[in-house]
Amino acid sequence: MRLSKIFVIVLLSITLFSTIACESNLPEGCKAGDMKVGMLSDAAGLDDAGFNASTWAGLQKADTNLAVCTSFVEGQDEADYERNIVDFVNQGYDMIVTVGFLLIDATRKMAEQYPDVKFAIIDYTYDPPIPNVAGITFNIDEAAFPAGYLAAGWAVLQDPDDPQVGYVGGMKIPPVEQFIVAYEAGVAYYNTQKSKNVGIKGTYIGDFEDFDQGRIQGNSLIDEGVDVLFAVGGKTGNGCLAAVKERNKWGIGADVDQYFTLPSEKDILITSCMKRLDNAVYSVVESTANGAFPGGGIYLGTLQNDGVGLAPYHDYEGRIPAGLKAEVDAIVESIKAGEIDTGW
Repeated sequence: MRLSKIFVIVLLSITLFSTIACESNLPEGCKAGDMKVGMLSDAAGLDDAGFNASTWAGLQKADTNLAVCTSFVEGQDEADYERNIVDFVNQGYDMIVTVGFLLIDATRKMAEQYPDVKFAIIDYTYDPPIPNVAGITFNIDEAAFPAGYLAAGWAVLQDPDDPQVGYVGGMKIPPVEQFIVAYEAGVAYYNTQKSKNVGIKGTYIGDFEDFDQGRIQGNSLIDEGVDVLFAVGGKTGNGCLAAVKERNKWGIGADVDQYFTLPSEKDILITSCMKRLDNAVYSVVESTANGAFPGGGIYLGTLQNDGVGLAPYHDYEGRIPAGLKAEVDAIVESIKAGEIDTGW
């Protein structure tokens, strides 16, 4: 009897110790039983006032509304990405959200290495699909096309003798080009519809983190006569919009409604071209928490499902002519109906 009692006490002690140890490994704020979701970004981090910040906002919403707890880590390069994913796996995370084109290879490799871990990747889908990876993509061209039309119309109003629009892009990769190509197509459509000759010029910096180069190239384009600049490039794009502010010109933001994320530049923004990353990520995490992980599938954000869109005009609501706003609205509806080719 005495040996049996000792065995029971030891067994209970081991069980209690194991429970405490497991709970102590939980991320801060997590409860036992929560689904653990980790987010991994590239070096742009959460302070990009756009892409990464919006993804994190979706995860924070999930953290608040669902039985989910979340954490974030920033990677600097390929070796970092793989190491950070392994760290999440070793800590028992149920799902890992990787953010952006630069993490494609690391996500593929780690997803294949850890088939029991669920992954979601922003701005990419694998062909053939990987069963434990959900792709989150956006038809951002559907929003960038009317943004280009709007930019051209505003340039004509502000500088009728020499209207020009432009862009500063981060890295020249498909998710950025998808913005720019459709933006250029929207400008060309304006010229065709209005028999105008609005010029367009721009540049890619090759970096998402170079605020100073974004500002320098923004100033250079303004020196060349550009009136409206579309900034698509994280912190690099933010530098471009800082130049727009300094030179009293006009800008269009990207990824989120930058009227709210760039308060110093909000008064020069006529709109922003938005990917609703927050809604998309929340939707995928919610499905997963409810036992319906869309592995091997795709979440596609479109104008039709409000996954992409133009931000409100804010300070320009009363300044943009009603006719131009009506034309932009009509273009949006035509794209939804499949009647306009965005060029992408």
